Amino acid sequence: MIHRNDLLKIAGELDYLVALAPLTLETRGIVGEKLLAAMKQSAYLVNVARGGVVDEQALIEALDSGQIAGAALDVFSQEPLPADDPIWRAKNVTIFPHLGGYSHGYEERAMPTIAGNMAKFLGNDLKSMINIVRKPASWGN
Repeated sequence: MIHRNDLLKIAGELDYLVALAPLTLETRGIVGEKLLAAMKQSAYLVNVARGGVVDEQALIEALDSGQIAGAALDVFSQEPLPADDPIWRAKNVTIFPHLGGYSHGYEERAMPTIAGNMAKFLGNDLKSMINIVRKPASWGN
């Protein structure tokens, strides 16, 4: 793992770039034309972060030109991915249906939290809900 400020420095060394960043003003489009151009032609991009982290047009161009070898995408700027989106026709792409966080037994682990939070929400007990993601001020509007 590296900080986003160091991506361009090490991009040429990577066989796989796995995007795991939240979508913020700082990370929107961070995997774009410059970063893709810095990657070696045998490298792959895996995006399990958020769709907006990747500049999808720049990715399509990098794939179609052979700038990178391929991509595995679990998230997109627009979901569901429209049937006419050019990503469907890009070279060497594997598309997943936004299931990157799923694993065997997920439901059994998640449902107690979901059910508990729903009961607290319906009882107007918002302060005792758990695992709530609050939007940081740095994310902007």
